[in-house]
Amino acid sequence: MKAKTTRILITGAHGQLGLALLANLPWLPEFSPSRLRMEIPEASLVSGSAVKPRSAIAPGSAIEIVALGHQQLDLTSADLPERLSEINADVIINCAAYNAVDAAEQDMAAAMALNAEAPERLAIWCRQQGAWLIHISSDYVFGNVFGNDLGSVFGNVSGNASANMLGNAPRALTESDVCEPLSLYGQSKLAGEQRLLKANPGALVLRTSWLYSRFGSNFVLTMGRLLTERPELKVVADQVGTPTWAEALARLIWQLLIWFHLKPEKSAVLSGCFHYAATGQCSWYLFTQEIAEQIAKQQCNSAPSSQAAVPLQTASPSQAALQSQATLHSPANPAPITPRCRITPVSTAEYGALLNRAQAPRPAYSALDSSALKDAMAAMPSAFRCYLPKDYPSPIWLSWQAQLALMLSGLGASSLG
Repeated sequence: MKAKTTRILITGAHGQLGLALLANLPWLPEFSPSRLRMEIPEASLVSGSAVKPRSAIAPGSAIEIVALGHQQLDLTSADLPERLSEINADVIINCAAYNAVDAAEQDMAAAMALNAEAPERLAIWCRQQGAWLIHISSDYVFGNVFGNDLGSVFGNVSGNASANMLGNAPRALTESDVCEPLSLYGQSKLAGEQRLLKANPGALVLRTSWLYSRFGSNFVLTMGRLLTERPELKVVADQVGTPTWAEALARLIWQLLIWFHLKPEKSAVLSGCFHYAATGQCSWYLFTQEIAEQIAKQQCNSAPSSQAAVPLQTASPSQAALQSQATLHSPANPAPITPRCRITPVSTAEYGALLNRAQAPRPAYSALDSSALKDAMAAMPSAFRCYLPKDYPSPIWLSWQAQLALMLSGLGASSLG
């Protein structure tokens, strides 16, 4: 009998989610390996890491992965349908996006081309060919669902009063909440969702928020660096959402893909729009505090026992600033203890004034409720979820703090071997 093969196309493979998908290929050593065809420059990978083409799903079956960046597959090109037919994928994971939120205000045409028109064209091709499409969207499709002024909820962030009292925060946003994007970027992402699902109701849209990882450029890596370079960081405290580890999202997508691959019929396992984010919520200010605290803790734990312990003075979340010794920790290259950095909360308006340039408006509150997706995936047989190493905790439904700890501790690198 001919081996069953599912061909998966990953678009936008140079981005952090594309790289996270490749770094977390499902692996069961007793099964036959999958084939991997990708064109990812080594410079796109984290130093010391390598994406290895190892994976197996079931005896006598395989997954073939085609991972292409913008240079290899331009989703805005006129010949896109022909290129897709050449690849002939059974599943397309669309990680490609125009993500420059501020730049989109001056270049709406480029944002619409990649965020709205391209997903629609992918959806049409997938519908015609019977392929399944998974498209990644953003929490920025929401506006200020709970009103324009959340000051009474999060507190005054000027001076020494911090916006971290989240006990009275609104509920997390569900898929049924009204989308009223504030920025042109958000408008382009919402248009992409709508046009895609209209063209192909069997497609799956995954909205996510505040993605970070060990790949590319993102908030965690940037803060980890700045905490070592500056005596003070001023961080926005009146925007609240949910930080989400890209490798947790990647593993969730792989679970869906394994389910699709092993199903006897080639029908989509999930369709429509769903939210995925870690659990919990915080401001960018609180997120930065947590990054500093976790890095400092890991540095302390990794310090040689022969050295004298360096006391860590960490403020409680209710205080205006955090003092800690922080730098980004890499298991392969432990960072030294560095001078303390003061973290100060500021409002969005104050931060904009510091930048001295125009910023696109952001939602004040965009924490996502993932319960609908979690419930939908509860029907997935447990056999489809067993590809993770037994000693590696699944990060998918963890809190944002727990996901961050896994990323910073280096456990996320264990799948690379």
